[in-house]
Amino acid sequence: MEQLLALQACDQEIRRLRKEEADIPLRKQQIEARLNAHQEGLAQAERALLEARTRIKQLEAETEAGHQQIQKFRDQQLQIKTNDGYKALEKEIATTQQKIRGLEDQTLTTMEAMEEAQGVVQTRREALAKEQERVAQEIQALEARRGAIAEDLQRAEAERITKAADIAPDWLARYERIFAKQHDAAIALVERGTCGGCHMKLSPAQILDARKPDTLTLCVHCSRLLYLAP
Repeated sequence: MEQLLALQACDQEIRRLRKEEADIPLRKQQIEARLNAHQEGLAQAERALLEARTRIKQLEAETEAGHQQIQKFRDQQLQIKTNDGYKALEKEIATTQQKIRGLEDQTLTTMEAMEEAQGVVQTRREALAKEQERVAQEIQALEARRGAIAEDLQRAEAERITKAADIAPDWLARYERIFAKQHDAAIALVERGTCGGCHMKLSPAQILDARKPDTLTLCVHCSRLLYLAP
């Protein structure tokens, strides 16, 4: 049983290393997702800035068109002979001037939004640069850890071969079947009359059998191998 316990410790380490190795791609995805979030945040800020600049150009064009329209009305007034026609053009001019004032107000508001968007873009560019540096360092560390895990696995697997060679084939086969089914351990320590794996109460006969070093005793509840410390 002592040999099986030593083998189990080795198997648990191998299982832990393999899980950590299998988790590395997911950890890389999580790290890269952070970077993608920063990139998307910058892209959104840049789109907002572009929209503000485009809107300002549109408003300026509409304002210029309004001034040109007023000049056209002024030119037409010089040719009008009737007082009613002149007043009608004056009304059109006043309406256009009011429209221009509204456009200018919109332009000022949009300029303020553009300045704010420029600040957001700058902030997010700086944040992205820092995140890119952090991500590069974390990815590098993960790759280094992947290499270390591979070396640790190689040593642990070689050690397992050595330990397994000293165990009787029938005991080894029984242990391996149980270990493959359990997430934690195939061997459970008997603690205060209960199985250390499932924590269910054991019968006195099971506890007595667990004391025997040359007997494989299984928990009737979880099928783990029972072990009672001397």
